[in-house]
Amino acid sequence: MIPMQNYGLDARQVTDIEQPRSKTKIWYHWFNIRFRQYLILEIFLVISLIMIHSRLQAISNQNDRVLEIVNSMQSQFEHMERKIESLVSRKPKQDINQSDNTKPLEHSIADVLKNMKFPTQKSVDNKEQITIPQINQSISKTEDSLLKVPVSNELFRFNAADYLEGASVDMDYSSSSNLNPIIGYDQTNLVLLDRPQPPADKAWCTNDANPVLTINLAKYIKPISVSYQHSKWYGTIPNGVPKTYDVVACLEFYCEKWEPLASNCKYSQYKTNEKEQMCNISSHLDVPSIGKVQFRFRENYGDTKTTCVHLVRVYGETETPVKIKEKKVESQKLCADLGWYYHNSYFKYTWTDKNCSVLYENQCCSDCPECCQECLISDYNKYTFADIFLYLCATIMASLLIVGICCVIFMPEV
Repeated sequence: MIPMQNYGLDARQVTDIEQPRSKTKIWYHWFNIRFRQYLILEIFLVISLIMIHSRLQAISNQNDRVLEIVNSMQSQFEHMERKIESLVSRKPKQDINQSDNTKPLEHSIADVLKNMKFPTQKSVDNKEQITIPQINQSISKTEDSLLKVPVSNELFRFNAADYLEGASVDMDYSSSSNLNPIIGYDQTNLVLLDRPQPPADKAWCTNDANPVLTINLAKYIKPISVSYQHSKWYGTIPNGVPKTYDVVACLEFYCEKWEPLASNCKYSQYKTNEKEQMCNISSHLDVPSIGKVQFRFRENYGDTKTTCVHLVRVYGETETPVKIKEKKVESQKLCADLGWYYHNSYFKYTWTDKNCSVLYENQCCSDCPECCQECLISDYNKYTFADIFLYLCATIMASLLIVGICCVIFMPEV
């Protein structure tokens, strides 16, 4: 009998060595079943989610571009309309000169009417002799009155920097601010939301040494004045409020060529009763119709690092007055629902679409003043939560897919 050699390994040591191998085999077998058999389905699902999300993003970007193109085309059409109206306004003088030449024609017509035989010839003749000169006199009077009556610019003043009319902040040529965070929606256009009283917590604040705010106007205008309005303050004026600023007209898209409109405009701390403080533009400036302006803030109160701007306006002249829309039945129902949700159901109010455009275009501020004070340019609602849920699902599936692939690749086979 050949004696068996003992290499110093007993039964316990053998089981200890085999046990890790068996655990490794079990884990590998589990990952093999979970990921190798269902890998195709998971990859297809993740790719589909990613494609859906990218498609939604592309559609939203296309909608934004279409809106920008429509606004620019609308402004160009309005600019052309103003030119046509200016040409038409020059014609009354020519019409008056032509009316002198048409007088013989009118007399000849009167003579023909006199010679015509009617049942009541005398009465008709008398009427013709009386009425025709009166028409001529009335026409001449109305023409003279149209030429002599002055047009009130105050009635036709238009804020071209109103967000609700289509104005927007040009982020590429403006200072960075707290309204455009890294995570979250861009709320920069709140500084252009024209409302009677801007809220104190919705200011455009920046830490730049020379703050610049560039605005794409809603339409091309010939500017007559600019203004700044701060939120209500009592006693001492808050630190960071703009003290002096300049406004220039951008003559091209990048605003590298510009002309000054208003210089050394001041927001006075002693005019606490005035909500809005104007800065007029000289009428002697030969400035063409402009579509973009730039506010350059030079100094603030308190000499602080942060400058906070609440509401700016740019006024111009327009041929037609601003139309006041009547409140529709659908708008009344929407405003009533939003007001009830705000005071009674936080979940329903959060779930509903309630951005500033919806509230102001439907005239909901009288039904729910708090809604208008707290509104955002892009709010968080059911569509936002759906996008977040889709994004989280895609992220989780992609993470699981990556983990599974790593386990399959790097797990040693037994």
